[in-house]
Amino acid sequence: MIHPEFVFPKNQQLIFRGVSFRKSVLLNGILAVAILALSCATNFAQLTRAPRQANQTSQGPTQLGPGNPQSPSNAGQRVSPPAAPMTNGQQAPGAAKVSPAMSALSLEQAIALAIENNLATLLANERRNEARGIEKQALSQLLPNLSGSAFQASITENLAALGFTPGKFPGFTSTFIGPFKNFDARVRLQQTIFSLSALRNVQAGRAGVRAAELEESVAREQVAAATALAYLETMRADLSVSAAQANVTLAETLLKLARDQRDAGIATGVDVTRAETREAQEEVRLSQAQSDSEEARLQLQRIVGLPLGSPFTLTDPLRFAVETLPAIETAVATAEDNRSEVRVAQAEVAVNDYQKRAARAEQLPSLEFLGDYGVSGITPLTSALPTRTYAVQLNVPIFNGGLTRGRIQVASSRENQAELQLASIRGQVEEDVRLAYARLSTSAETVRAADLLVTLAERELEMSRDRFRAGVGDNIELVTAQVALANARLDQVTALALYNAARLNLAAALGRAQAFRW
Repeated sequence: MIHPEFVFPKNQQLIFRGVSFRKSVLLNGILAVAILALSCATNFAQLTRAPRQANQTSQGPTQLGPGNPQSPSNAGQRVSPPAAPMTNGQQAPGAAKVSPAMSALSLEQAIALAIENNLATLLANERRNEARGIEKQALSQLLPNLSGSAFQASITENLAALGFTPGKFPGFTSTFIGPFKNFDARVRLQQTIFSLSALRNVQAGRAGVRAAELEESVAREQVAAATALAYLETMRADLSVSAAQANVTLAETLLKLARDQRDAGIATGVDVTRAETREAQEEVRLSQAQSDSEEARLQLQRIVGLPLGSPFTLTDPLRFAVETLPAIETAVATAEDNRSEVRVAQAEVAVNDYQKRAARAEQLPSLEFLGDYGVSGITPLTSALPTRTYAVQLNVPIFNGGLTRGRIQVASSRENQAELQLASIRGQVEEDVRLAYARLSTSAETVRAADLLVTLAERELEMSRDRFRAGVGDNIELVTAQVALANARLDQVTALALYNAARLNLAAALGRAQAFRW
């Protein structure tokens, strides 16, 4: 399983024991080691920071429908998505759809496939459809309601049950009458003329649709960030395989050198055994790197919706590109404008405000028109005559047991919660931007230090090889330099991945994860 954080390979101690180093080179190497260790520790602590859950735990469900909590239109409830970018430990769910296999995959294609196939975006789309249905339910209170009915009945009656008993009324000798037939067919119309509460519910429904659309944008951003992170992890794993393969090739070359030196009588069997041990260690590291690469590829395929196990190549390179950043205050303002989480929180405030106003409007009178038209008689063909009824009805609420007051209190509390949530999300967005800036600056220095380490380790290895070939000593310092170079190569890959993860963090913090490219 791929983790969004980047785990540093084991045994990354960098040792410089080349006795022929000049003093200045050695001091530069020690300084580079210190910079790399400090930078990597800082980035690792930041990237493995626990995901923020404040928004998820504090946000209560928000109703989109009319004010009546018992009505079917209040069945759909939403919870606002978290504000933090999805690059700090959170993961997107797997894909719910699978697309045909692809031989080459770019980051742009991966993000497009993930948005199309991933469960998070598909569920967000369905929640938007649900919100539109809730809006239609609220709108139905303001639109005409037409219904029709028809019946043909055979009826008997007991007049005693109605108070017509023999002796009380002249002419009644039997209280049982019938059977007789009755027919009626008519169309009924009910139309709200004025209801402020229903109008506010419609406005709340429309605001709910807007909130659901913004939540879909949040889901798309989070899926894009998670896809880019999985793509980055796959690139890092592939580079680790390349570095491990280079280390194996180097180990084989140095083993051949040790055997040649032994055959020439300059080295001993211990030198050959030591080189053979190192070669075996590099083979193990290569096997581990290949396993990690396969795991990363499966995770990427699971997120974007490609057939698991199908072969593909990544077309986007992992490179070090320094970007010119705007002032941090400008970036914070841009993030507040672009981040859908902020706009979702604002939409939630609007939804709850309309629901509160709808609850208050339930205390006001409402006016509606009632009417029906049809024919009635004994049968459809016997004595059937057209009949009709129409009326204008005024409904005046007087007392409903405190139900309306309870609804007002619930709606007011939800509005307050939404406003608090909005303030918290704005603070979270600013924190995300500032942290992303700090990570990007630190990780850039890490890449430079890692590049310097590789250069120094290669120089140390060359010097140690020359000393061993000249027969000055055994190959202990040569193997030490070999270990240093192997670790420096892995450090270089990790530092480059950390830097690009910091770039992705910044893009997600600014609300631009979908447009992010390496």
